[in-house]
Amino acid sequence: MKKICLKLCLAALALIFTSQTSYSMFMYDKEYKEELIKASGHHEYTLKNMQSIMGEKELTKVIKKYNKHPEKYQSDWHEKGDRLGVEKLTYRAGLHNHTVFSDGRLTPLEMLNQAAEYGDAVKKKHPFEKYPIIIAITDHFNTQGAQNAIFIIQKNPEKYKNVKLVLGMETQANVEIPSKKEVKVIHMLAWCINPYDWPFSEMTFDEAMAQGNVYKGLNFVDYKDFVKRIHSLKYGLVGIAHPIRYFDKDEMLDSVIDDLFAEYASLKDKKVLFTEGYYQPYRFSTPERTYNQTIETAHKYGIITTGSQDTHGYSIFKN
Repeated sequence: MKKICLKLCLAALALIFTSQTSYSMFMYDKEYKEELIKASGHHEYTLKNMQSIMGEKELTKVIKKYNKHPEKYQSDWHEKGDRLGVEKLTYRAGLHNHTVFSDGRLTPLEMLNQAAEYGDAVKKKHPFEKYPIIIAITDHFNTQGAQNAIFIIQKNPEKYKNVKLVLGMETQANVEIPSKKEVKVIHMLAWCINPYDWPFSEMTFDEAMAQGNVYKGLNFVDYKDFVKRIHSLKYGLVGIAHPIRYFDKDEMLDSVIDDLFAEYASLKDKKVLFTEGYYQPYRFSTPERTYNQTIETAHKYGIITTGSQDTHGYSIFKN
């Protein structure tokens, strides 16, 4: 009996080992990562060291899974600053962060190091967790921080093995709200882009600000045109950042958010659409009905709800 149990245990271990080995050999978004290496001009970069970079296929899979799980994006549970999501290691993704390359306080290295420390703690407690921590670098109007992060990971991939990094940028566009007969300027997030592409890498943050944020036609254009433009690129997802910000609280109770999401949903092609429904900075400062309405309306139109801290300070776990 003992021999049978031992054989079964060994067979189970072999199966686990085979599965893990097979998985390690399989790489999501391989072509994307190969393109990043080619576009970077760094001939020393290797595909093996790109494991921490997250492409749109892999990210799409994850955000679909997290769509109705706000706890994955929440660092605070019951009140602002309680940090229970971090302490209890339930926090998994912050998909909107700014570095010193725009108006943030953290360098890409500091941001990645914070993520690595947290990711290691999650992996220690939950050894089979596939995504201990996902962070996105989404500086305003430029991708210098994202490029720098690739360099850092390539130099020390083992340190960041429990981190997934999304390469992105935040920009802005105009949207006409039919029910209000006015134009709003809204912020847009582009994820899983090639940060070396000219639409993203042409200017620094300071240059864009000095020119009134007129950035190669990517800002202050109609947001429908912007979505179509990102979708026309070889790589990239595009979504609406912090949608609550653009309207008065009483407006959110009428058709305004419905107008915005309905138009956005009409642009769906083969790629997913998303919005920051679980936006932590507004979670405890916005009426619950307003906050929930954003999430419910997004789900109504098949728009994936993601979340973030919209980090600008010295921690990836707060705004």
